[in-house]
Amino acid sequence: MEIIGIGNAGKNICSMFENKGYKAYTIDSSAGSSIVFPKVKTMEEAEAVELDLSKIKNSIESEEILFVLSGAGIISGACLKILEEFKDKQINIIYIEPDSSFLTNQNKIREKVVRNVLQEFARSGLFNKIWIVSNKNISNLSTDISIGNYFEKINEKIVDIWHLMQYYIGTNPIMGNIEEPKEINRIATFGIYDLDNDIEKKFYDMSEIREKHFYFTFSEDTLAETGRVLQIVSSKLNKVRENEFQEISHAFFNSGYTVDKVYVLYYTNHIQGETNRLFVS
Repeated sequence: MEIIGIGNAGKNICSMFENKGYKAYTIDSSAGSSIVFPKVKTMEEAEAVELDLSKIKNSIESEEILFVLSGAGIISGACLKILEEFKDKQINIIYIEPDSSFLTNQNKIREKVVRNVLQEFARSGLFNKIWIVSNKNISNLSTDISIGNYFEKINEKIVDIWHLMQYYIGTNPIMGNIEEPKEINRIATFGIYDLDNDIEKKFYDMSEIREKHFYFTFSEDTLAETGRVLQIVSSKLNKVRENEFQEISHAFFNSGYTVDKVYVLYYTNHIQGETNRLFVS
């Protein structure tokens, strides 16, 4: 898998992916980007820009690409045109929802437009999946985020959860019943489950969740305990189902650490939010 970051947020996150060994490219107006996007004032102007993406297209070797972007920036107006250039690849998207309290009214509208359009395209099957994460949610569930390191820490947590879950998705569990999510459920997010307090801490406040996949990553000591752990997990899994139509699955892994953590992947086919306008200048 190779990474393409669109806009400033995408560029900053790409640099963190590179630190983990991923091959990454960036499309932004700042110097040093793989493709320097021209300065524009509106999303319509951004959409009209004709970019030469051959530098990236000729370098990509993987059949799977992860795009990373936020919808509040003007450059996001060009995202559909950019994605179209890679339609022969399997496309996944990490979409970052900024904290709306820090946005102007115009930026709020831009963000909703881009988020909803990308979800519609994902649901139609043009993209494999869109993973939505919220800066506000991530900030609220973290204790090490300050004004000075706000974006750095949030970006770090996005990269860490993606990288970690890619590892567990590709690893055979000790036991469990997790399968691929249903093909229709292409809108997703991440979460952490507080095992002691039975609290799900989502990276995005997803509604109408169709599937919850629980990844129990336990220490060797916990995995070696007899009876008690399975009974506790079974009891907790019975509580997390929100309705009779929601599917719950789980798997156990050796964490390789002395602490126990539980991660959750959420899937739905339900569009998160609505909009009535396509582009706002």
